[in-house]
Amino acid sequence: MSDVQTSAGSQVLFTEAMTPDEAIRHMDEIIARSVNEFGEVMMIAAETAKTLIVDRVTQQGIDAEGNPFPPYSTKPMLTNCSSTTKAVCNTLAGTKKKRSQLKWVTIKKGDKNVRLFELPGGYKEFREIHGHRTDITNFFFSGRMMSDIAVVSSDNEHTKGRAVISTKHDEQNLKLQGNTDRKGEILMLSDSEVKEVSDIIEDWLISKWYE
Repeated sequence: MSDVQTSAGSQVLFTEAMTPDEAIRHMDEIIARSVNEFGEVMMIAAETAKTLIVDRVTQQGIDAEGNPFPPYSTKPMLTNCSSTTKAVCNTLAGTKKKRSQLKWVTIKKGDKNVRLFELPGGYKEFREIHGHRTDITNFFFSGRMMSDIAVVSSDNEHTKGRAVISTKHDEQNLKLQGNTDRKGEILMLSDSEVKEVSDIIEDWLISKWYE
């Protein structure tokens, strides 16, 4: 490495110039590394996007546009003790007197008759008696659906700049689809979240530019 004096009196450093072949090899090395690194960066960006969505939905109960999801239904629903915790079952139907005050319905399920009682306050009441929030709609009860949301795309897709966020299992995907149909898009990024995720990729691209 050498230094030269400029006409302005300051010093600058320079290195010997690369030959064309050396420059090509250097660029090929950067490109080869970049392909693999880009897949890793896409995975980080997608994981960040998933976390941002799940946190916003479960903690604030708002969609990507900043609007609250529609409230939980208060339409009377049928349930039974097999669908509730033991404590809730005891509260609602734990004594003969309590059971006599309930409105019972018998339905056919397969080759069996199932006895159900009506919960007048609907799913909102069902959540409340189990100690879950109803001031916001956050799609969180057992936690199985939200914990099943993940980056489901492959490494090959990530290297091509594509990432997919969804549920991993069919059962939870049906729940997600049903909730989406009733309440609106859940797995959607807000503008600020898009920027946060885009910044991850942009920062990496800038680092590659100066490499």
